[in-house]
Amino acid sequence: MATLKEVAKLAGVNISTASRALNDSPSISAATKVRVRQAAEELGYRPNLSARALSGKGTGAIALVVSDIMSPVWNILAGGACDAASAASVPALLYCAETDADYLDRVLPEMISTGAAGAVLGLHLSEEAQRKTEASGLPAVLAECFPLAGLPAVYSSRYDAAREAAAYLQQKGAKTVVLVTVPGFDMAYNKGCADALKDTGARLRVLTGPNTYQAGFALGYSLADELYGPTGIVAVCDGQALGVQHALQNRGVRVPQDCAILSLEDSVLATATYPGLTTMSKPLYRIGAKAAEKLLLKIKGQPVESECLRHTLTVRKSTL
Repeated sequence: MATLKEVAKLAGVNISTASRALNDSPSISAATKVRVRQAAEELGYRPNLSARALSGKGTGAIALVVSDIMSPVWNILAGGACDAASAASVPALLYCAETDADYLDRVLPEMISTGAAGAVLGLHLSEEAQRKTEASGLPAVLAECFPLAGLPAVYSSRYDAAREAAAYLQQKGAKTVVLVTVPGFDMAYNKGCADALKDTGARLRVLTGPNTYQAGFALGYSLADELYGPTGIVAVCDGQALGVQHALQNRGVRVPQDCAILSLEDSVLATATYPGLTTMSKPLYRIGAKAAEKLLLKIKGQPVESECLRHTLTVRKSTL
């Protein structure tokens, strides 16, 4: 691996000048910066982030925090954020935090101590956690988390997605629409479904359970005994939707003839089953990428605003 000394030698400058050029110091001329960066690229030089953090100079990297990197949903968002950072030649450091307490007690202090330039926060944070992040002084942008304090955010329109999903199922003939959601989740899903079915004659049921395939399977297994007439199911998560679908099929319920199923995500899980899941596709990659782009602008001192992105309907055979 190339060293800073080798970069400086190739560029014809001393080590101090090479370091300042790579860090975009205003004391270095534009021509020298170009020469040093070309030398670094030619040699494949990469800065030692750990050494920079220990020196107190910061890593120059941005942090990306998600609740579960193994999730086929959150890794799409992470991919968007990492690609946007890479396009700007900015390294990204990955952190996982399952709870507010874990984020506040471990991850936030660690990001600050390691000198992260800022953070894309791809997890559901409470108002308190958002306020404490803002108070820490660390530049941050929320990704797929509704802004409750002063932090800017890029997120999806959950109300619109749920409303359009319920309306689509009702128009396909569903007399009952079942919303499968997570306890304590955004009530915008509930309101969106309720508003879509208002004055249509169709009724809404709401079932809750953990965001897992196993929980969806358990809900689907019990629901199979309670289906009366054409039914449509809106699941807020692909894992739940898949579990519900498989349980119903195991109980002899035909999908979509007896029961149509629609998910509000659209990860790889939506196509890893038969019939494939119709989805209100959540733009997770774009959310991650836009959040990272906004963070880089914020780090430079430029103002950024929150942005809400819409889902798009992707029709597969679970509703045909």
